[in-house]
Amino acid sequence: MIRSLSVIVPVLNKEREIIRTLESIDASIAYFYQQDDVDHNVYAELIVVDEGSSDRTLTLLAEFGRDKPYFQVIKHFRSLGSGAARNTGVKIARGDILFFCDGDDLMFKEHIYLCFMLLNHQPPSSEAALKPLQVTVGETSYPLTLPPHPIGIVRTGVRLADPVYPEWKAAIENTIPLNLCLRRDCHEFVEGFPEAPVYKQIGCEDVSYTLWLSKFFKVLKVEIETVEYIRYPGNNLDRQLKKFQTPPDQYQDETPSHERELHLLRRRLEQERFSYLGEKFRKIALTTELTAQLNWQQLANDYLSQGCYTEAISLYEHGMQAEPATRATVKNILAAAYNNFGSALHQQGKLEEAGVYFKQAIDLNSALSTVDLSRIYFNLGTVLYKQNRLEQAILVLQQAVTLQPAFAEAIAELARAKKQFQHLTKGYQFSSEFADVDLNFLTSYRHLFQHIVDFKALEIGSRDGRITCWLLDNLLLSQTAHVTCLDRFEGSSGGQSILTRFETNIARTGAADKVQKIVGNPCDGLRSLPHHSYQLLYIGGMKTASETLEIAVLSWSLLTVGSLIVFEDYGVNTAQDTTQLLPKGAIDAFVTLFENKTKRLHQGSVLLLEKLAD
Repeated sequence: MIRSLSVIVPVLNKEREIIRTLESIDASIAYFYQQDDVDHNVYAELIVVDEGSSDRTLTLLAEFGRDKPYFQVIKHFRSLGSGAARNTGVKIARGDILFFCDGDDLMFKEHIYLCFMLLNHQPPSSEAALKPLQVTVGETSYPLTLPPHPIGIVRTGVRLADPVYPEWKAAIENTIPLNLCLRRDCHEFVEGFPEAPVYKQIGCEDVSYTLWLSKFFKVLKVEIETVEYIRYPGNNLDRQLKKFQTPPDQYQDETPSHERELHLLRRRLEQERFSYLGEKFRKIALTTELTAQLNWQQLANDYLSQGCYTEAISLYEHGMQAEPATRATVKNILAAAYNNFGSALHQQGKLEEAGVYFKQAIDLNSALSTVDLSRIYFNLGTVLYKQNRLEQAILVLQQAVTLQPAFAEAIAELARAKKQFQHLTKGYQFSSEFADVDLNFLTSYRHLFQHIVDFKALEIGSRDGRITCWLLDNLLLSQTAHVTCLDRFEGSSGGQSILTRFETNIARTGAADKVQKIVGNPCDGLRSLPHHSYQLLYIGGMKTASETLEIAVLSWSLLTVGSLIVFEDYGVNTAQDTTQLLPKGAIDAFVTLFENKTKRLHQGSVLLLEKLAD
């Protein structure tokens, strides 16, 4: 609830006009207290900031202020500009809401009451309970529907004695401080009117102030004229009257070049303040009440266009809670924001978080097109598939295809998920002593060899077939694909020889005809293979750096240009003797040797290279 209000009046040498202005404000304060629906304990004050007047202005102010405890005069010893004077007044003022009036303009008696009622309005819990406020200005009565949410800024209509074009009148009403009433919090957020010296030269401090306010806060415009902007010889309105009485499409800007340069400086200062306020806004904790006052939809849209998804989503969520009536339109934009943020997280490899946002986009039950909704289901299904949550992935991808039957990517991903699920039920038996390497990232490079008719892979260190089975289930899907496996196949696990377990697992893939195994020393086997025949090389399970390097060098000539090379043991200590060089050292030596002919695509516990040239 509002407990106080302040009217700030900057003045400079207005001995002929100031008393009439103050009397109009005084009458508006008196009218406010005369209303039955106003709490008479609300404190009202009138503060005049003199900018170093040299005429009788100060004497008249002293006379006017006798026996008025709510009236106060603040003195600047020289003129710093209207913006600086208003800021001084606000710093001294106690008001929860602020009014401004220049020293030669007028407030109608209804102005303060009307603005106060709008800003102090507490929306009911039900829209059906909203009642119009009956406001009488002069001889005319206006029914005014109160807003369904709290507001921070009000602008009213402005009376002009001189005829001007409607477009110019609207521009005046949207920029001058005279018809503006706002909560102190709004003023303090933008940190007041600008005070840079350029504004003292060209004015426009009210234009910049208005731009900053309207960027961050909603402005409720009431068309009822409650103030009068008066033209006096030489004042701002008088100097621009010719412009305002010229059709906007015929107006020729005659601003001198030196003033144009000052206006360019002013606009740069405006943009700097915008950037500063944007960073300041990011640090504010949003509440439902604050969000209702914010220009939250525009701010959220701006954040969304900049890819600032966290800020955009927070504003949309708080905004729908503050203004439930906006839910029907906003939830479509919010669903898109959830999806875009999920896609960004997906690209960063944050699958769990990405899945949460894709699901939120679906749960909104938005009115997105079937194409857009199908894409979101596809994105969620892809994430679930990469997380090996295959049953869920299949259901979600099926929904994507149902919504958009011709969605080729979804159809292909669904087929892969179904096949992978089938493979997981085949009963593979892998030895626990062999690391379960995550090669799902490799599927992202499938496009590099999809066009190859007879895709061939070469695997060194096949052991019990874990990697071979993964390759057959995920990459070697065409009928003509083939993998050659070289390994000593020595030892046993679980009562079975490694070779027997390898053959058993390969048989369960249903694609044993795609596999050629070569038993023995891998280096000997490599020397017997044809050159330029393989598009994928996988080297795993090497115990020494020397063996790793020898295998890598021997394999180089067997690969075609564009081939992928996978080193499993990058950064893993597999050496039996601590005096031995780790395989990573050999891999780094290989990369150095072929640094101009390879490209690093992925690095972690596994290193992925692309062969660029022979």
